[in-house]
Amino acid sequence: MAMTESPVKLIGRMVRDEWGRQVGMVISVLADDRGDMNSLLVRTGDGRVRRYRLSELILTDNEVVVPSGFKKRLKALKRRVVLLKHREALLSNLNGGDEARAEEADFSRERGELLAQADFLLKQVERAYRRCTEQVRYLQHGMACLEVERELGNVPDKAYELSMRIMMMDLKKFMDERRDLLGLRSELVNLVQELSSPGRQSEQAGRAVEQEAAEEVPSAEVGEPEPVSA
Repeated sequence: MAMTESPVKLIGRMVRDEWGRQVGMVISVLADDRGDMNSLLVRTGDGRVRRYRLSELILTDNEVVVPSGFKKRLKALKRRVVLLKHREALLSNLNGGDEARAEEADFSRERGELLAQADFLLKQVERAYRRCTEQVRYLQHGMACLEVERELGNVPDKAYELSMRIMMMDLKKFMDERRDLLGLRSELVNLVQELSSPGRQSEQAGRAVEQEAAEEVPSAEVGEPEPVSA
């Protein structure tokens, strides 16, 4: 996030998630040991206080937006997998030997770690998807019941219109989130499958990297994606 104003000016702004749901309000800023203000203190709707790093947030004209942590973690995982594939492909172009076998063992361990992380993230996304689906069902059921009570004359028009408007807005937000989670789930399933059966993927990556090395880099220093810190 590129700061164009002092973080102090964010105090009092509303904080929402990327689907528009209110998270809370910025109540203070936090400084590190050097005195640099790098975090926001947010009071959430349930009365708790949470810390968010400025680098993790998105600023709009009037709000602070908390992006999906799932998307960030998936992006980092995919970058690490691509980097691993490039390193494996480079090794496959070298002669064998004890050093190469040791590298292969390291790659295998790293692949196993990435697979475990991808599988864990997939389970978290699936749980979030189920919770989101449950919210959608609750809202749909609530809207239907509200319609019935209105028809029976048990709910005033003003209360009906306000409640229905709130549920419609919430329903759209949860359906948007569920759609995004479904897309993340699909990407993670593919990533898990790729990490589980590396043979064909490594062969394809090897051919691609070999071509890149021949065309662009005369030495073994092939341009790698920027590494992501753990």
